[in-house]
This record gives sequence, structure tokens and C-alpha cells, in this order.
Amino acid sequence: MEAMQKLFSYTAFLFSLLLFSCATTKAPVNADISESSAASAAVSPAKKSEIDSPTLTITFAGDIMAHTYNHNITKYDKIWDGVREYIESADLAFANIESPVDQTKPVSSYPNFNLPRRYVEAAIDAGFDVFSLANNHSFDQFEKGIQHTIRSAEEITAEYEKKDQYVYFSGLKKNKGDSYSYNIVEKNGWKILFLPVTGILNYPHDHAFINYVKSSEKSHREFVEFCKKLRTENPCDLFVISMHADEPEYKRAVLKSQRDFYLQLLEVADVVWANHAHIIKDREFVFEAESGRHKLIMYANGNTISAQRTQPTFDAGTPMSERDHTGDGLLYSVQFIKTKAGKTRYNTEGKPENPVQIKKAQPVFITTYINTAWEFVLKPLNQEFVDYLKEVKRKNWASYIERRIKVDREETKDLITWQ
Repeated sequence: MEAMQKLFSYTAFLFSLLLFSCATTKAPVNADISESSAASAAVSPAKKSEIDSPTLTITFAGDIMAHTYNHNITKYDKIWDGVREYIESADLAFANIESPVDQTKPVSSYPNFNLPRRYVEAAIDAGFDVFSLANNHSFDQFEKGIQHTIRSAEEITAEYEKKDQYVYFSGLKKNKGDSYSYNIVEKNGWKILFLPVTGILNYPHDHAFINYVKSSEKSHREFVEFCKKLRTENPCDLFVISMHADEPEYKRAVLKSQRDFYLQLLEVADVVWANHAHIIKDREFVFEAESGRHKLIMYANGNTISAQRTQPTFDAGTPMSERDHTGDGLLYSVQFIKTKAGKTRYNTEGKPENPVQIKKAQPVFITTYINTAWEFVLKPLNQEFVDYLKEVKRKNWASYIERRIKVDREETKDLITWQ
């Protein structure tokens, strides 16, 4: 109890929750979660960093998509200029590429997406390192499209490795019958096991080449057991599971069945990073008193970039539509800390030993802005951007962004659950 009091005494309100064995509360934005001090099947190879750091900051984004307006921008790098600093500042940044990357076919938009290689490279140049390729649009260019996407990922990985920059892709399979593809990422003395899967497919019968988990209790139990075995075989500091969720789109509500499954995954994983809804949802921290483990669920980080919102609702008297929500995304910056430097996350018996904990979590809300050249670019949802819009006489946009800031802050929460 004394240790728990030390870890979570940063506000009297949170401290009072120690009286309960299990409770949930809303955490402050940019919360300092802990006051502790700190002393394969991958598409691309892992590279061990020479730096041994007690902390690691990971930024988790949402869906990277491209509709027709995204393709029409003069230079893909322009998309990221307004938010680049938030991505580059992390040790690692994760995103979901919701499209094949088949260079043998033309680029295309909904309903059968296809991205050019340069679109992905622009995201890497903006600071992203780790990508999930498993989602409901993975099969949009069919079986050959999956194989060409894997080839694109391998080529990109090789090109950036020549520049001593290491990027990682997984979520697709080269052969029928292959097990789930995953990455082992090594950074600053940390080892991260990353496993992306999807629970939803647009072509349900064509999943042989995709990391797919059927939405059934039996499949969920089998997947949890697979994850336990995978972690035992791959000792790591952090285990991150990306879940492209089988859930309704454009809705903020979290299904009970969904949460129950994610809590099962957290029996072995440290982070469940979910997406698919195209809208920002809550985040939930789960703190275990006995083991000292800090775990995290992100229920959806929305669209990082897309063109689903082409007509923002500027009329303040009109309720904002589902499409308005699709224009916003979340960059969730999480700082992990080793409670004792140099120790592995689990001992040889698979039990927690000096568990990694979460020290800080900072949400950075971003939005897809349509500039006067009708280009879709990313901007931070903050007062500085509002002031800029007022200065350039885009009154409708300034008012709209002010409303979006209020919506995202009030309708999404950081929750803490005690166990």
C-alpha cells in the first residue's frame, strides 16, 4: 500500500481511490502517472540501439488514409508540416496504414484504396517508425495487392536502413498457413514486441494473408493463448497489440464485449492500441496493485489523415455530423519507464519482475484543415491555430476549430482503473 501511495499521490483525489480494490476515474490531461525515479516474423530486421535509456516515449496515432483530395496535394510532405514536431519528438511513433501499397496499380480512393509508396515515405519522413498493415482494407487490391504491399514494405525498409533509419511493417502474411506476422523493435535499450491484427474484413472469406482474429469467444481465447506463447518466446520490455476493431464506425461508445476482450489481452500485453471507428475514443489505464504493472487501452485514435470531412459544419447552430468527427485525430504520447534499469520485463517463469510502468501520457489533438488551395493538411487543435485563422480572415474556420477543440476535450476521456 505504501508503494502505491508513493506512485499515485500526485493529487489527493486520485490518492483517495486507493481505498477501493477496483475503481475508475477521469485522469487529468498530460497526467504525470508515476513519480517513480529510474536508474522472427517481422517484415524488417530489428536493430539494437547503443543507447540504454530508463524511459521510452511512444506516440500512437490513428489511421493513415488517402481519398482523392489527399492524392491531389502538390507534395505529400506538406500534409505533415503542421504536426511534424509532435511526431519527431517521440522515440517511436506508430500508425495504421489503411490501404494496400501496390505500385503495380494506379492510386485509388474508397471503396478500394491503393496508396503510392511516396505517401508512406512522407509519413516516415514526418517521424513515424512502426506501421500496422492489418485492417479491413488490407484486401482492397486482392491477393496480388497484399503481396505487392509486402514487397513495397520490404523495399521501403531497405532504403531507409541505408540511411541508418529503421522502420517496421507487419500485419500481412507472405504465404497461406503462415502464423501472424509481427515485429521486434529495439530502441534505446528497449525491446518492443509489436503484433497487429484485425477483427474486421471487407472480404470476410479472404483472410489467409492477413493477421485476422474472428470476433468470437473461442477465437478470442485462442488468440490470447497465442499471445502468451509469443511473449514467452520473445522476452521484451513492452508488448503492444494493435487491434483493428470489429465495431460500429463513427460512434464513441465502447462495446462491453470489446473492453472485455482487451482486458483479456492485457493479461499478457502492456498496450492495446485499437482503431477503425474513424473517431477519437477514450483511453483507459489499468493499474495492478499486486504486480505493479501499468497497462493501457486506446479505444480509437481517429483519423490521422483522410478526406472524409470535405464539408465542415460551419453553422454553429447545426449539430456537427459524424463526418465532422472524422476530420480530427489523436497523437497520444506515452512515456514508459523501467522501474529498475537493465532488468527484463518478465523472469524465466513468465512472471512480472521490475515491471515497466507509465510515467506520463499527453494527448495532442490534431485536425485535417482544408487550406485556400483546397489541400488537406494537418494542424494542431490549439489556440495558436485559432489565432492564425483569425489573422488570415478565415472566420468560419476559426470558429469551427474552437468548437472542435471543445468537442474533443469534453467528449473523450483519460480513465484510470485500479485492480
